[in-house]
Amino acid sequence: MLLINPFKALRPVKKQAHKISTPNPRYFNNLKSYPKIGYLKILSSKNLNKSKKYFQNMKDKKLITKEIKNCYYIYKISNKNHKQIGILGKVDLNKYDNKNILGHEETFKNRVLERKRQILNISTQIGPIYTAYKQNKKLNDFLKKITKSKPIYSFRSLDKFNHQVWIVDKEINLKSLKNFIKKIKKIYICDGHHRIQGMIRSNKKISPMIVAFPHNQIKILDYNRVLKSNFSKEKIFNIINKNFKIIKIKNNAKSLKKGYLEMCMKNQWYSLKQIKENNKLDVTILHENIINKIKAKNIEFISGINSSGFLKKLANSKKFNIAFKVAPTNILSVMKIADRKRFMPPKSTWFHPKPLDGLICSEL
Repeated sequence: MLLINPFKALRPVKKQAHKISTPNPRYFNNLKSYPKIGYLKILSSKNLNKSKKYFQNMKDKKLITKEIKNCYYIYKISNKNHKQIGILGKVDLNKYDNKNILGHEETFKNRVLERKRQILNISTQIGPIYTAYKQNKKLNDFLKKITKSKPIYSFRSLDKFNHQVWIVDKEINLKSLKNFIKKIKKIYICDGHHRIQGMIRSNKKISPMIVAFPHNQIKILDYNRVLKSNFSKEKIFNIINKNFKIIKIKNNAKSLKKGYLEMCMKNQWYSLKQIKENNKLDVTILHENIINKIKAKNIEFISGINSSGFLKKLANSKKFNIAFKVAPTNILSVMKIADRKRFMPPKSTWFHPKPLDGLICSEL
């Protein structure tokens, strides 16, 4: 049984790839100043008709073309401190959320509908669902061998990572890769739960495009919260004191340990240490013991790409008055939760770096 299958990708011409592809603008504040071209223009537009027209225009001008035969794509993301190599292909949506393809995160209904509209609008999935599999040394060695040849794309993107792609289309390599993929028994959804749910709710026969990385190469950052509460500071502290010891701090911890949170209120950071040990994830404890009890509203999720200073600035804005910083969730914990068919709160994990949108696409 093959969990990951080859397909005919829709992809940009080589000379334009670095301009047409983009990190998702939702998560990179520094992209706001860049010219809106290619997929950045499509993702940034709130007008679906304009996005569809611009997408068709890229096709008409042959800035993006479709592969003539089914292939696998090998995707490498790297900088001087990190590298990860993944397999890009398609999966059967019917195998999602059972023993083969597992999710771990709850979703927001409005975002599921938003993703559904975006995908159906241009009948194309413009970025792969980010997934993980338990690492296999022989498969890793095979992928490394492939990456010693010349890539079809190789450039540094706006996210300050190098993105490289190789096509696996020769019969001997396709056969070898399929034999390795047969040994992958489970795929874990890391990032893309809302898109997967959007595809399911489309009532169309869709095979999602995914990129699968070995679990030991994956990097997870903290995924923090900013919010608004109308409770007084005293009332909020009384609620938190029931489960945490509150300590005023001058500087944020370089890396938070399990059982610790950090909170910013009125220009001041605090360390929150759990009074009793708890096997639950810190992000779950944050929601159950604090966020749900202080009647939080206007909750927004801020990735660890952004600094503590950025969180502090938001916590002192008109829209928000509190920021919470949490420790990153370990990939093994994510896989364990998925195996148990349990779910974390929405936006609990931030996987970074990610593949670009628009570099390898899949028509529905």
